Amino acid sequence: MTITASPRRTRAGRRSGIYTRHWHRCILYCELNARQVSVEAGDVLTDGENKRHEKAKLDKVNTLGLVYTLQGSDPDLKPTLLAAHQDVVPVADESTWKHPPFAAVYDGEYLWGRGSSDDKNSLTALLSATETLLAQGWVPERTLVLAFGFDEECSGHRGAATIADYLLDEYGPDGVAVILDEGGMGLARFGDVLYALPAVTEKGYVEIWLELSVVGGHSSIPFPHTSIGIVSEMVTALEAHPAAPSLLRDGPVHRHLQCQTRYSPGAMPRVDELLGRDDLEALSDWLADEDRLFQYMIQTSQSVDMISGGQKINAMPEHVLLGVNYRVAPQDSIPLVQHNVVRYVNDTVNKYGLRLRAYEGDSDYEDFLAGDDSLVGGSGGAVAPSWEVDYNGTLTLDARAKTKVAPVTPTEGDVWNVFSGVVQHTFRAAADVVVPVGEIMTGNTDTRHYQRK
Repeated sequence: MTITASPRRTRAGRRSGIYTRHWHRCILYCELNARQVSVEAGDVLTDGENKRHEKAKLDKVNTLGLVYTLQGSDPDLKPTLLAAHQDVVPVADESTWKHPPFAAVYDGEYLWGRGSSDDKNSLTALLSATETLLAQGWVPERTLVLAFGFDEECSGHRGAATIADYLLDEYGPDGVAVILDEGGMGLARFGDVLYALPAVTEKGYVEIWLELSVVGGHSSIPFPHTSIGIVSEMVTALEAHPAAPSLLRDGPVHRHLQCQTRYSPGAMPRVDELLGRDDLEALSDWLADEDRLFQYMIQTSQSVDMISGGQKINAMPEHVLLGVNYRVAPQDSIPLVQHNVVRYVNDTVNKYGLRLRAYEGDSDYEDFLAGDDSLVGGSGGAVAPSWEVDYNGTLTLDARAKTKVAPVTPTEGDVWNVFSGVVQHTFRAAADVVVPVGEIMTGNTDTRHYQRK
């Protein structure tokens, strides 16, 4: 079985050993996960004993991607694309689970299993609904496409991205009427009012990798600080400077809260009060303090997620790799996030006399610096060390997997009206009033790959 891969190289055209090891771990996980999900579970998905295989055309894209096409009765209508992903994140320790993570145990109230809410719920719902409709003799007027990627948890570059290329060839630019993928805030109830909160935009995404290389030595005569200790100071500096929250006027979160104040006055009195005063700055601060989910709907998130370094217990580590994950809020930008990392680690760079190589060859970052002369300072460089020890160190910063903030889907017009009407009809039995209102997705989904200019 072959899965195409195109690992990114460093600016100098080579990959450092430590990054190569990290990349190979990612590739290995993605391949093993994709094979387990899309081969074992995929045998079930592609089992021919069901209605969709009688009525739909199945195309396998890049080996493991699945695209089902149910031809509509009106070929002049653009198709609807419904998406989900087959893969799940790994399980670190199965013994910590109440039930085996891959057994799909239903206890009468909950279904226990890795991926039961991300994204097997969407996957099985789409297939079950399709099977039920086809069993009733249903023929769609508009062509229906079901697209199932296999590496969304690894950013979808080999799954949804290749499916997007396939669909672009099949239907052309702007050839799909509507795309519905996972994502959103689900359902929220206040009294007799039920709010349906689909995501109509996604935050941006960037990984900042900091790689520190210093001179090594024997642990019996160590330097005052090893490379791990130096990088730890950088982590402390980054975590001491979170981004600021900002509720954007007329953005999805603002409109959601306006609808809530209209249909459920008194549900959140402080929100009602601050919206009534049109004090969005105070409301931003209150939301960020009140609830972590609200906080990251209006604030760029920063999460120090990966660190590796050291060869053996009696040798000072010569290389340390640190990975920081950012989900970029609409009021910020990826180059701004990149530069903030430079600003916050710069004191440590100067303290230890490190050379700093920040985003070399990154034209977006260079354009960002060129647009404001005040930003050029603080890019580091060779500085006389404060210590008598010469660490002979170099800190290299690299920004990877960049994804800009997604455009906001309109929440008015024919497409939204149809979607909103379906949602209201579906949940009307559950509440007297159903209010569909767009929200922002704090994470990222395969949808980004279907956005083509």
